[in-house]
Amino acid sequence: MPMNERDFQNAAAHVRLLLFDCDGVFTDGRIIHGTDGFEAKSFHSHDGMGVELWHRAGFICGCLTGRSSEALAKRARELRFEELHQTVSDKRAVFEEIIVRRGFRADETAYIGDDVNDLSLLARVGIFFAPVDANAAVIRRAHRVLRRRGGHGAVREAIDLILSGKGLLDKVLMSFFSDGETA
Repeated sequence: MPMNERDFQNAAAHVRLLLFDCDGVFTDGRIIHGTDGFEAKSFHSHDGMGVELWHRAGFICGCLTGRSSEALAKRARELRFEELHQTVSDKRAVFEEIIVRRGFRADETAYIGDDVNDLSLLARVGIFFAPVDANAAVIRRAHRVLRRRGGHGAVREAIDLILSGKGLLDKVLMSFFSDGETA
């Protein structure tokens, strides 16, 4: 159910909260298990900078994931996620709790998901994104399919699209220039 450009711009104008899945969205989906419980995940620096841009624009973000990972908890602390929910079996219930607690309307949220367990949020959020390598059922239903793969800048792409749709991307980029030169 892709959105046309006008509907996307309208939806983006309202988004204040960005949530996303971890494995397959914030990472490439690979999980590396080692001895003694060691687990590793790979995070893309472009996604980290995207979260920084999102925060500089004055918005909040977080992750809803079915797994638990110390690597994700560490990355979430580094990037100052306002919401981190691990071992989530019912993403919609957690989503509803978040928007009630924070005083958001459902249409003020965007979500990035890659697999069928994310689809429970499709009808609730203002914009539902899917990385280009998401499950086929998710791609068919997403409001917007991203050009980037999960773990390879998909979160950053979604953030850039939302900020651009809000007319804020250039202003936020300018905050990195200390001498006032243009982007």
